[in-house]
Formats: sequence, C-alpha cells, structure tokens
Amino acid sequence: MQRASLAAAALAPLAALVAACDTAEDRSASWGYVHTAIIRPSCATAACHSHLSTAGGLDLSSPDAAYSLLTGRTCGAPPHDADPIGNFVRPGQPESSQLMWMLRGEGTSLVMPPDVPLPDVEIAIVERWILEGATCD
Repeated sequence: MQRASLAAAALAPLAALVAACDTAEDRSASWGYVHTAIIRPSCATAACHSHLSTAGGLDLSSPDAAYSLLTGRTCGAPPHDADPIGNFVRPGQPESSQLMWMLRGEGTSLVMPPDVPLPDVEIAIVERWILEGATCD
C-alpha cells in the first residue's frame, strides 16, 4: 500500500504538467515535437506507416524520412518552390496541405489516422507547424 502511495506522489507532478498543456498554444509546434508526440505514435504504427508496413508507400517512423516525404525537402536543406510529393505539406499553407485535409477528414475519403482520429489540439499543433513554415527543427 505504501508503494502505491509513493508511486502516486511521484507521478503527481507529471500529471499536473500534462494537464497544464491542454491547448495547442501550450505545446511546441517544432518538427521534433510534431513527429515524436503526434506522427510517430499515431501514424507510424506497425499496421500503418512504419518500416514494417508502409501503407500508401509512406514510412513515417524516422523523423528525417517523414519530413522528406511530407514536405518534399530534406531536413536542413533550404526551402524551395517545388510542391511536395503528394502535396502533403505546403509550408505556410495549411489550407492547401493534404495532410490537414486528411487529419480533419475534409474533402477526402482518406481520414487519418483511420481508427482513432487525432484530438483537435494535436491537429491544431500540426496546423501551426505548417503555418509557421513547416521547418525541420
């Protein structure tokens, strides 16, 4: 019983920290966060866009490969005017980015992720990342 109380006490600060980050503005919109906290756990699963199963030919499991597939440019390379492969992400233009349509289920029959849609706060973070230029930081 005492162990459970100690574990609960140790986890309380972590729970408070997570609860405090309940809006998109409270969380980072950096590529590192977007990939690690949203894309990898929600999209790069064993049955979807991972190195084990590249549904639609997309492997989103590594940050560099995912960034390249989504934006059409290499992480660290200067921006260019060419459209990304598949029009997934148009930096600065979330309304023209196929990724946003798919996450929201708008104008397409492909809603991603198909089983459990992302929470609105996570979609807002991805949108802000795109709006801020979809940089690889």
